[in-house]
Amino acid sequence: MAIKREKKEEDGGGDDWLVSYADMMTLIACFFILMMAFANYDPAGFTKKAEELSKSFNKDKYKSSDLKLKELTEEVSKHPDLKKKAKITIKDSELAITFSGSVLFENKSAKIEKNSIPALDTLIDIIRSRDPNYKVIIEGHSDPYEFREMPGLDSAWELGALRSAKVLARFEYLGFNPKKLVSVTKGDTEPVAENVDEKGLPILENLPLNRRVIIKVIEPISDAKKVKFGLGVYFNEETNP
Repeated sequence: MAIKREKKEEDGGGDDWLVSYADMMTLIACFFILMMAFANYDPAGFTKKAEELSKSFNKDKYKSSDLKLKELTEEVSKHPDLKKKAKITIKDSELAITFSGSVLFENKSAKIEKNSIPALDTLIDIIRSRDPNYKVIIEGHSDPYEFREMPGLDSAWELGALRSAKVLARFEYLGFNPKKLVSVTKGDTEPVAENVDEKGLPILENLPLNRRVIIKVIEPISDAKKVKFGLGVYFNEETNP
């Protein structure tokens, strides 16, 4: 009889199947617990939970957009050329790199200064290598006087537009997706220092501060279909990037 019982167990009559069954039931229970956790229909809560799950499964491979933008800021800030030639700030998920004075453009010129091209190219390469989906807005600013001594220009708006477009063209030349780029002119409407004194005379030392180009890097937000600024729309997200 003992021999028959051993044969029966060898033929699958033992209790080994209970282990697999218990594992399966545990997995099913975990699945329903997760479903119940997500069933509150709270978008903010769902996003947070999904982010935590992604971190658990991907661990070090997972990085939030804010973290990626901070790392980009640190890399740009540590570069010796960029550190000397630009002011770098980050605010509200936006990295701003400001080139003021004659760093990118000489006085009364809309041509990028040769000595500044390597620094600009380095910046473009850093942004693209970090994430080619970053949105980039290039703002051109001027003072109220410079355009008056430049043939063919009728306003500070035109000079700001021309300079921002030149920088944008450099991004495109180095392989940046043109759909991720926008050129904007602010003319002389947003000075960082007073252009004139109390007598209405130009403050010469302040004018180079107001003649500047600002490169704004905006984190890619996949769940937002549009990126808006003021009353207009600069970027439209593609459904199939």
